[in-house]
Amino acid sequence: MGMSMRLKGVLLSYSPALNTGITTGLCGSITTFSSWQLLLLQQFFNTTRSDHSQFRNFLGGMSVLATTLGCSVAAIRLGQMIGDELRIAFNYFLARSTPAEIQVTKVETAMFTTEPTGHRDGWLAWDKWAKFDIALAAGGVAGAIASTVAVALAPRTRSVSIALLFGPLGTILRWQLASLNTQPRQNARYLPRVLVGLPLGTLIANVLGSAILSIIYILQTGAVVRPSAASCYVLAAVSDGFCGCLTTISTFAAEITTMRSRPSMLYAGISIVVAQAFFILISGIYFKTATVDYDTC
Repeated sequence: MGMSMRLKGVLLSYSPALNTGITTGLCGSITTFSSWQLLLLQQFFNTTRSDHSQFRNFLGGMSVLATTLGCSVAAIRLGQMIGDELRIAFNYFLARSTPAEIQVTKVETAMFTTEPTGHRDGWLAWDKWAKFDIALAAGGVAGAIASTVAVALAPRTRSVSIALLFGPLGTILRWQLASLNTQPRQNARYLPRVLVGLPLGTLIANVLGSAILSIIYILQTGAVVRPSAASCYVLAAVSDGFCGCLTTISTFAAEITTMRSRPSMLYAGISIVVAQAFFILISGIYFKTATVDYDTC
């Protein structure tokens, strides 16, 4: 993600679809905010019922929180440094310019919170597709079909193949919600002042995905209905595929690095606290009061 932020101008010169595919599609989907929040819940509430003190539970949760957030922000910074060097190399060797002539433009350094970029006529806007866009789309569809078939034929990977079907739905929903990130003035009349100016689309996607995952987590334990083998496959697929692709740490961390100090801390705090609130209300109380005596997913 950090490299894409610095190479945004280069990517857009080839195709806006390529930029969106790498940032929203690839980086946003392989980093999951909801699973991070679930791990926090497991550490704070000791859902495995390990024999240690509550203070150790607290230390475990804070370690997961600080380590994941710190490593994510550090990775963004490292990617930005690598992206700067790659952009210079691209401009020097391919665009035939010298390093002294290279300037970091506002477009290239801006965080990709404006995803998707540019004006969109509907969902597809076929009249604006270039050959490169069509090749990317065809390659993506072919790759998705080939991956699903390959995984489906492999032993003990049924949940992975089903997750590949749910994943694009989460990514598309997050891509649509991202349009809220670029409309602070339009959203101001409907929001509390504290939320105005924050990346609302990413916030909603991360909180929504965390809430859905907390429900799935309860269902996987058999708290409502004892899960069958087939339902376990579906629950795992929705958890890993839909929730994993709907929520994103990479965009979340990148937005933090590009915001001012106070708004970034406010944004990070609201995202984590609200997501944990859903997990505690839905899953945390259950694990403190109930015991499952049979096998779970």
